[in-house]
Amino acid sequence: MEWEELGTYQLESAQIFFPASLEIQEELLKAGFKVPYDKEKKISTPLPVISAFSKGTVIPKNRLLKAHEFEEDDKFVKIPNEEAHLKFLTNEKGYLTLEIELKRYHLEDLNFVSIPPRIWNAWVSFSLSAAFLDDILERLSKLRGETPKGIYIDSRGRSGREIEVYAYKGRKYKDLGIPVYAYYLGLNGLELAGEYFAEKADESSIDRDVLNFLKLGLKKSKSTRAGLKVGLIWKEGEPQRIALRLGTNYPRVKIRGLYGELEGKSRGELSYGERHFMTVRANDFYWALEKVKSVFGG
Repeated sequence: MEWEELGTYQLESAQIFFPASLEIQEELLKAGFKVPYDKEKKISTPLPVISAFSKGTVIPKNRLLKAHEFEEDDKFVKIPNEEAHLKFLTNEKGYLTLEIELKRYHLEDLNFVSIPPRIWNAWVSFSLSAAFLDDILERLSKLRGETPKGIYIDSRGRSGREIEVYAYKGRKYKDLGIPVYAYYLGLNGLELAGEYFAEKADESSIDRDVLNFLKLGLKKSKSTRAGLKVGLIWKEGEPQRIALRLGTNYPRVKIRGLYGELEGKSRGELSYGERHFMTVRANDFYWALEKVKSVFGG
């Protein structure tokens, strides 16, 4: 199957929340890693959040796990501009693959959150400038076909003066977006992740060679219910950013953690790869984007 590249766009932000995956946590536990924290030996191995911000970011010093470069003071680290891209690929069967290219990024610890990430729906998020909106729609227009039935819109609510509106397809996908047919997202092949786990292997007296046999990536299985929220973030009636969020909410999985059983939503099947992507129907994506564009008369 041949894929045609439609365009590549710089991302303003990209975050993959691997702490949401019980599958990867179990894979590391079986290898002897103390995920996320061994109270007796005082060894912590938090699953990293992969983050890239085109304008850089500032985070508390204790949250940074690895970065290409940064400046620090007593409490915070300042990470300079990072780089990630989203490549649009289509094929003759009408599928659209969004391929994520991480050029410069950092690894951070999620730390404590009131709702454990293992029960979240969305665990991957990207945003790009709304300046790309019309160009993306024009490039996809030849694949738009007829308007799919059951494309609805909803809002994730306000954040200050901004409001995020997203589209979903069918009531079954209200909390997910449009159906996702394939994806792979993983830690294997990421240089900083490799360095991080090598250091954690040393800290836990684990042979580094073990890392060569671990599957630290996730792909969609036949039973995984996955969706992509296609949204626009608006401010005072003007679109600011295109927001994309990958989520999964079925089936549920259970693992034996360090201190008892943990239950959460499956993030897919363990796999190994280096190409990060998500695949949807091109016409679903096109009409979802058109739908959110029209909210304020755009």
